Amino acid sequence: MNHRTISKPAHGSEQWLAVRWKDENGLARISASNAAAVHGVHPYMSGADLAVELLAQEAPTPQPENKAMTRGNTLETPIRDWAAKLLGRGLSTPVVMYAYEEDGVRLIATLDAVDDDGGVFEIKTTRKRWNGKLPDHWYWQGVQQAICANVEKVTWVVFDSDLDLQFHEQKVTSDEKRIHIEACRQFLAAIDMGMVPDEASMNYQNVSDLFPKGEPTNIELSDENAELLRNYNKMQATIASLEETCKDIKARLCQAMGESEYGHVDGQVACTWKTSTRTTFDTKKFEAEHPALAAKYKKQTTYRTFRTVEGE
Repeated sequence: MNHRTISKPAHGSEQWLAVRWKDENGLARISASNAAAVHGVHPYMSGADLAVELLAQEAPTPQPENKAMTRGNTLETPIRDWAAKLLGRGLSTPVVMYAYEEDGVRLIATLDAVDDDGGVFEIKTTRKRWNGKLPDHWYWQGVQQAICANVEKVTWVVFDSDLDLQFHEQKVTSDEKRIHIEACRQFLAAIDMGMVPDEASMNYQNVSDLFPKGEPTNIELSDENAELLRNYNKMQATIASLEETCKDIKARLCQAMGESEYGHVDGQVACTWKTSTRTTFDTKKFEAEHPALAAKYKKQTTYRTFRTVEGE
């Protein structure tokens, strides 16, 4: 077992993301904020999302902040200082990241605050009222932070919809730590072999992200995949037929409504056919009148399109 600290690049920067993504030997790491994805309980990242991120050729890049991120980043320091005042102890933001490593396991955590005794504090803001129970993805984040910082407790400081600070102590047992470590070991074992873990259910976007660029080569589909292809074609034909039926029904309903914007059933509004106006940008006209300027703002996107061959 090995606990160590790593100099922390600017929070949220490309360098910070790269350190969380891979270690010095190019081996994938699991960060505390993504820990719940290993257990399939992260609301914003599936196990497949995490697998694709760790199998990618390049590190994640900084994404534009959403409202929740902006709120959290803006309020983190004043909340830390407020908590320190209420608790009567000094709290500071670490200038290092905390890593835990053993054979087949590589975990890392960025801590919001620590006290003079090494106690760990995690700061959260939420638009909901604190109910005293950690959401699953916070729980596993706390477990990993306790592992990486080598502590048995994480204190959560939650600024909730009551506009007040709520404190919650998460005591992390050795059994909880071991459960998480073993889950991460299994997950990373597949990643280290260049594979997606069996428990990670891939959707089409995951597969597209994993294989973003095609090569002009051929592959013979297995009997199982050939059957999938036949089922896919049947479903596509059914969908097309249903879409045509829906269009026909919509046409008949709108013909019945005529100029009326509201259709009633038993005196209650059941459907509407309202008039709307929208403004669109005339790209073709702009390119014709300002070709040089249009070229300056063009963005090239690479993607793959799946199609079936008629008769297959």
